[in-house]
Amino acid sequence: MTIALSISDVQVTLGQNHVLKGVSLDVRPGEFVTLLGASGSGKSTLLNVIAGLQAVDGGHVMFDGVNVERRPPQKRNVGVVFQSYALFPHMSVGENVSFPLLAARRPDKERRAVAEEMLALVQLPGMSNRSPASLSGGQRQRVALARAIAANPGILLLDEPMAALDKQLREQMQVEITRIQRKVGITTVSVTHDQTEALTMSDRVAIMCDGQLVQVASPEDLYRHPVNASVAGFLGEANLLPTAGGRIVEDESGSDVTGTAVLRPEDLELVPLGEAAPAWSVEGIVRLLSFQGTRFRLELITDGGRKVVCSLPTSLDVSTLGVGSRVRVACRNPERVHVIAAAEPVRESIAA
Repeated sequence: MTIALSISDVQVTLGQNHVLKGVSLDVRPGEFVTLLGASGSGKSTLLNVIAGLQAVDGGHVMFDGVNVERRPPQKRNVGVVFQSYALFPHMSVGENVSFPLLAARRPDKERRAVAEEMLALVQLPGMSNRSPASLSGGQRQRVALARAIAANPGILLLDEPMAALDKQLREQMQVEITRIQRKVGITTVSVTHDQTEALTMSDRVAIMCDGQLVQVASPEDLYRHPVNASVAGFLGEANLLPTAGGRIVEDESGSDVTGTAVLRPEDLELVPLGEAAPAWSVEGIVRLLSFQGTRFRLELITDGGRKVVCSLPTSLDVSTLGVGSRVRVACRNPERVHVIAAAEPVRESIAA
């Protein structure tokens, strides 16, 4: 079973802190939505509201159109994977997985069968009798996920589920959790502050800042068409440069800035200083050139003092790009340029 989730104008105040300020979000049945934001943005509080672990001061939470904001957690049919995994150390792996069925007073034979089925789903067959302490971090995460979906919940909630894993294992588990979610078809809401994780796993990403939803869109649309400069700077690396008259303005003095151009490092390339400057180009002095395996990362400072980052292919001869040399970079494809109307000061990222 999978259900539709609807959050409407939810308000939460903790002490003197207005944590959620009228949040509204609709999640379709079977959809994977990630709440992404810096610490203190309200994303974990919103997850707790869905789970029934946090009461609301206003607004509604609906499962398939039915209000559940007054329904206790155990009556919501929601599965949760916590950051700490919260496995019971005195129980075997199989007992951990089947625990939700024990609480529901399901027969022993059914509990054992479901535990084996769930462990096979998360690619841990034959581990029912193992102790959680004997498992690796990635295996414990899989057990926690198996337990969360053992009772066939309508919604799966993931609370920073990969924060404790190293980078390589985290990347592997991003793919694995997405595979399992797609196979089961369960409505899923995840919380993370990791941009790559959000983009990799989600059907849609909801950016949160200061207790509000700033933008909700598909990963690609969010990356290519951020609603403001703060989102652009928060979601991946972005060059945020002032524009006027359809061009980048290198010297803002005396110019009427009409917007901010969002230029991703991978969309920039080196262009000769001697040729006519393309519309979306900028000059600067090389500050740093570093090799990063799949690319060179070129960092320069414009005459106006702005940092610009360019991603260059490793096949390129970079012997002339010494620190202090003058270069020009440009985006030759205007479709890759996203211009945000001048409405707020440019910031590097969303801060808590």
